[in-house]
Amino acid sequence: MRLPQLTDLPSVPPLPTGYSLLTADVDRMADRKELAAVLSDAFEEHWDAERVERVLSQAEGVRTIYAVVRDGEIVATASARTLPQAYPAAGYVHYVGVDSRHRGHRLGEIVTHAVLRDFVASGETSAVLETDDFRGPAIRTYLRLGFVPEYRGSDDQARWSLVLRGLTR
Repeated sequence: MRLPQLTDLPSVPPLPTGYSLLTADVDRMADRKELAAVLSDAFEEHWDAERVERVLSQAEGVRTIYAVVRDGEIVATASARTLPQAYPAAGYVHYVGVDSRHRGHRLGEIVTHAVLRDFVASGETSAVLETDDFRGPAIRTYLRLGFVPEYRGSDDQARWSLVLRGLTR
């Protein structure tokens, strides 16, 4: 999906009482473990501290990992990444995830908005992300933020038609 311009971003919903937005410190084992728990839950695949370090803190172009915290524990995350060779002048929204116990508070939207503001501050003019067909709530969030489907393959338009139709049910 692509957000063609980072101007006129929609307003961000307020953080619910008891939640705060900050940057994760992947040098801290506790943060790596908490990020792993959130991403394991959000993507229904195994994440551990080593994978967080490899895929987030050591991955090319990842510069900031944002986290929503409640009671001292990370419950949502998204990272700001740039891959200028693949996406010139665009920021890459990377691994947005929310712990299932904290869904329904628009935390994914809040943390994604933090990433988009990061891109604006760094001079990127657009944003891209990759998502899976089954991530309906995330896709709704991205559409609300102004992202639009991007057709890169011959079957993408048909796939997106099915995904978007499924969101209206």
